[in-house]
Amino acid sequence: MKKLKIVVISDWFSEKMGYAENFLPKALAQLGHDVHVITSTAQVYYSSADYNKTYKPFLGNNIVNDGISKVDGYVLHRLKLIPNSVGMPGIRGLDDYLVKIKPQIIQTLAINSVTTKIAAKYCQKNNCKLFTECHIHASVFKKKNFFKKGLSKIITKCNIFNIVLDFLKFRLNRRQLNFINSLTEICYPIARDVAKIAINNFYVPENKIKIQSLGVDTQLFYPANDFFINNKKSIIRKELGINDDSLLCIYTGRFTRDKNPQCLAKAINYLQNQKEDIQAIFIGRGDERETEEISSMKGCLVHDFVQAEELNKFYWISDIGIWPSQESTSQLDAAACGLPIILSDSIEVVERVSGNGFLYKNNNEIDLAEKIKILKDPVLRSKMSKIGSEKIKNNYSWTSIATEREKDYYKSLENKI
Repeated sequence: MKKLKIVVISDWFSEKMGYAENFLPKALAQLGHDVHVITSTAQVYYSSADYNKTYKPFLGNNIVNDGISKVDGYVLHRLKLIPNSVGMPGIRGLDDYLVKIKPQIIQTLAINSVTTKIAAKYCQKNNCKLFTECHIHASVFKKKNFFKKGLSKIITKCNIFNIVLDFLKFRLNRRQLNFINSLTEICYPIARDVAKIAINNFYVPENKIKIQSLGVDTQLFYPANDFFINNKKSIIRKELGINDDSLLCIYTGRFTRDKNPQCLAKAINYLQNQKEDIQAIFIGRGDERETEEISSMKGCLVHDFVQAEELNKFYWISDIGIWPSQESTSQLDAAACGLPIILSDSIEVVERVSGNGFLYKNNNEIDLAEKIKILKDPVLRSKMSKIGSEKIKNNYSWTSIATEREKDYYKSLENKI
């Protein structure tokens, strides 16, 4: 098939992270396409109030230099950031840059953004096809109801001007979304609950929805081989101060209240008080108070963020992956490495644990501890390990996702969508 020129637009980008903006372009480039990522000079989480304490030691400055570089087979273009008050950046000169590159396909990673609107305008004027994504799960979505907000202002301030302003903002935003959706070939929500939000809140027509999960780089994340288990696992555990025979749980990500790693720490503390030889390692960072709270629990070890390319060995030395709240692509990475996983019963992507893990009662550390105890059985863990790693390999690899996107891109250019 003819090589495509594809532009992926992401409002922010960090080379050391393992998000869609890192791995989808890599997988598309490996299929032989000419892939360009256009982003701003902003790092992921650049606008977080605690960026300097939490992310800077790992990622560096929140704003980096502009420029062009080659990354994993694709070209990364960093253009200067245009910040705004709500934390969604713009990319300076994006419209002119698209004219310069002349893509056939534009894939954005959001629906309701300034950069997606610019991409839609480019596609309207040129022979280019627009594809969008939606990553917002119900567990984190906060619907803005301008009517309710307006009523509150009537009661408290009788400020008619602000009510009218809210209404105009709502109409303007709806108009922008209608324009973007009219140019969109396919929108890819990453799960069923995300699709509902895309349809009901971002007004994407149902016939343009195609649910497609985020993926795993199975070249990085796969079950540990015998050499690692026999020669490296014990050494790495010893360096970290973890007993060889301990059942080790792992959590990776931010130490924030919405992610709730504290629940896992409390469960491990509870198990330690029951004299269970069970520990947990937390890979990531939060503010000082949250980090100290986790570190203070018995059997809990905190480790700084690590690059995606180095994360696999931490899964390989672990026995169970646990994410106490919300969805995370790290859950898929852990399952790909053969870990049974335990997730909250409040999430909607329950297929992630089907046959290879458990759901626990959200925010209930005792129930979480009991689920961990069930997985003390090595035979059960081995069975779940095989089911999970095969499931990820067959259904969630970035290679298979990119191949499916490739088919959609070709169909759009042939006007068959």
